[in-house]
Amino acid sequence: MALQMIQTSSRLRPLRYLLSLVLGGVAVAALTGCAEPRTEFDVVNVQGVGQRERFHQPFDECFYTIDRGGQVDMVARRVERGPNPGERVAQVIHVQTEFRAVPGSTPAESSMINATVHYAVLDGQGGVCYEGAGFFSTKEDPETGVMTGALERARLEENRAAGQGASVFNRVELTGTYRAIRNRRRVVRLLNELDRLFGPQPDYRPAPRADDPL
Repeated sequence: MALQMIQTSSRLRPLRYLLSLVLGGVAVAALTGCAEPRTEFDVVNVQGVGQRERFHQPFDECFYTIDRGGQVDMVARRVERGPNPGERVAQVIHVQTEFRAVPGSTPAESSMINATVHYAVLDGQGGVCYEGAGFFSTKEDPETGVMTGALERARLEENRAAGQGASVFNRVELTGTYRAIRNRRRVVRLLNELDRLFGPQPDYRPAPRADDPL
């Protein structure tokens, strides 16, 4: 099934239709305890100082692949009916590691960045893609071909748009957990569909810290 995308009559209509609001800022992890990781993300729309809207979204599909150098590509997707007859709405998250963080062996800090992140919202008229970087942890079971882990507060900004895609967020903070199945063919197919819509993904280099100008 090809990626498709949401008609928008107002700035936040698509995501209000798709996402359930997380009231009081309660993270879903606090509600699910130690259950097996699922693919679900908290989306924070940063509108300004002290102005944030929080949403929570589970994803239906999640796949990953690892190249010979150990670089991981993870793609999660959710497709639903749109507000209009015959309309389909999709959200796609793509995470690509710059280096692989392994729980228990890789020192981790909340400020670390090891992956580029792309978050696309799509409907039949076009789409918009938010892009940036964050910290991505992985734990693979080679026998089952399943990888689990987390994405920690990726910071994203609108970077690409296609067709009549309208902005739905100002800036995005993305956090979540995932459970992905190893399937290179599905990863390649989903990424090719995004590239056909938005064009090739841009190179991304995180901005240097103030104390590290290089």
